[in-house]
Amino acid sequence: MKIIDVIVRDIRFPTSKDNIGTDSLHIDCDYSATYVTILTDDNNLSGVGLTFTIGKGNDLCCKSIDYFKDFIINREIDELEKNLLFIWYQVTDHSQLRWVGPNKGVVHLAAAAFFNAIWDLISKYYNKPLWKYVLDLQPEELLKKVSFSYINDVITEDEAIEIIKEKKKIIPNNLDVLESTIFPAYTTAAGWLGYSDEKMKKLANEYLQKGWTHFKMKVGQDIERDIHRCDIIRNVIGNENILMVDSNQIWSVKDSIENINELKKYNILFFEEPTSTDDILGFRKIKDAHPGEKLATGEMIQNKILFKQFIENNSLDFSQIDSCRLASLNEIIPVLLMSSKFDIPVIPHAGGVGLCEYVQHINIINKFLFSNNTFFLCEYADSCSEHFENPAQIINGSYVTPTKPGYSVKIKDNSLNKFDYNTGVYWN
Repeated sequence: MKIIDVIVRDIRFPTSKDNIGTDSLHIDCDYSATYVTILTDDNNLSGVGLTFTIGKGNDLCCKSIDYFKDFIINREIDELEKNLLFIWYQVTDHSQLRWVGPNKGVVHLAAAAFFNAIWDLISKYYNKPLWKYVLDLQPEELLKKVSFSYINDVITEDEAIEIIKEKKKIIPNNLDVLESTIFPAYTTAAGWLGYSDEKMKKLANEYLQKGWTHFKMKVGQDIERDIHRCDIIRNVIGNENILMVDSNQIWSVKDSIENINELKKYNILFFEEPTSTDDILGFRKIKDAHPGEKLATGEMIQNKILFKQFIENNSLDFSQIDSCRLASLNEIIPVLLMSSKFDIPVIPHAGGVGLCEYVQHINIINKFLFSNNTFFLCEYADSCSEHFENPAQIINGSYVTPTKPGYSVKIKDNSLNKFDYNTGVYWN
């Protein structure tokens, strides 16, 4: 089977109307997808991938992918699979495009969409859900597909092989065990910053009734307002349930130290993105000031090199990898391996458009192939799930393992036609 074309669409959903996704810095989020479809000469086989943005700039990601298409068009799928890492380097180390990165920003987001579609295509080619395709690969075969550039001072391929081999010894032989895995999650959907107190109370109560026990809320307006909102959520969910807060980078290091001191009385599991997500030393200062509190970050960490420094410097307690910020599994897997070596729990960032559908695969891959940590958790928010053909399924606040072939992000045709920013009936 041969690749014959790559189609890219700018898909935007008007979620800003309902204040979905609002936080301290992002106040008008129109959840969007740079949506890639890889066509083959078999009409029944195509690869679908996306990267998540929040509106303006989505068109820039779409344009970037135009530069990548020639690397895969006219290739056979088995040839694509065999040369996946080489093609990944052609894109991420493109001798001209890397100047506007490197390995960060618009081009890197576009690379995520492009390679997410390739992984989807390959796993469909083998008629397997993405997580099973990855688990079935031999360690050496898997590592030929991922990049260790700039991180082999922290973890080597030999170390990675040993981690995977040890984990493979205890992977359940019965596929039913894997397919029936329920992966614990927390909800962010009750605590967007633009929600009124009444809406926040109502949603928190509704999620409690649905079996949720872990809740995350946004903070970062002024500290008195943050305290007020924490009071509301803690009173609704009780002390027996888990609360996390996310300030989305708005505080300085000094502000973070002061504000964490005010909020830690609410028994917070972790403080997410307390300051600039590039400030590795700043995170370390916050941890030193509050050794009993835990910090989480990752949705804005741009590449595996920054993750390497955060992890090695002990500047985070939870790795929140993002399936569209890092350049697909080729870069995500090395971060999972580093997190495993340093015994850092991985709590993937999700919500948005397609992130929940992606991370349900990553959760299973990490649990059964990499992590030796016993703490497992993942974010979930159901915004835009109605647009997917096979959205992530939740039971009692936990992800249900996907069983259909591919990487799970195919958007319904009617949603594509309605919300295409260039041709869709909604925007025109």
